[in-house]
Amino acid sequence: MVARVPKFSRIQPEMRREELVDATLRCLAQHGHAGVSVRKIAAAAGVSIGLINHYYPSVDQLISHAYEKLSGGIAAHLMEVSAGGATPRESLSLFIRESFGPGIFDPPMLGVWVVFWSMVRHSADMQAVQQRTYAQYRQVLERYLGDLAGDSGLPPVNIQAAATALNALLDGLWLTWCLNPKDFSVEEGIAMCEGWVDAFAAGAFAARLNIPGR
Repeated sequence: MVARVPKFSRIQPEMRREELVDATLRCLAQHGHAGVSVRKIAAAAGVSIGLINHYYPSVDQLISHAYEKLSGGIAAHLMEVSAGGATPRESLSLFIRESFGPGIFDPPMLGVWVVFWSMVRHSADMQAVQQRTYAQYRQVLERYLGDLAGDSGLPPVNIQAAATALNALLDGLWLTWCLNPKDFSVEEGIAMCEGWVDAFAAGAFAARLNIPGR
């Protein structure tokens, strides 16, 4: 006798959460801040509002999960790519160039970032994710910049402040390009960041901001 195959199978909770997170990212990419809506996310996922509420008691929790997935995925990708550099300077160049790559530097993706950033100040869940993921980015930059400072024979320099400055430059260029892509080209954006690193290696940052590290 042939065993009967169930007509339907229950999706495992983690798989369901991932589906809802992916639908959230699609919704934010399509609708921007207006996509922060359980109704729209449910429609994008093809599920009921009740199902979303079952897995995520608040929309903030769902959005913060999406934020962590996107940010963590990009951080892991940048770390993997930049690890291929033969020197700290090459690793920084790989990190910078990939930050302007097609999988990261495109209008829908940057639009999602703008939504996330706008929510950080008003959501404890988003603040917690921002602190964790920002620390990932900064630690990578601190390592490369610290090694570059050693290779360049620089005097003691606040590497944490330097990493914060380079990360802020990248974020600022992302935001500027999101608001108006005509302001600069991808290659110009890369050149701006490479110029900053060149100035750092030449000692400009150490001379201007020699604040003890925290």
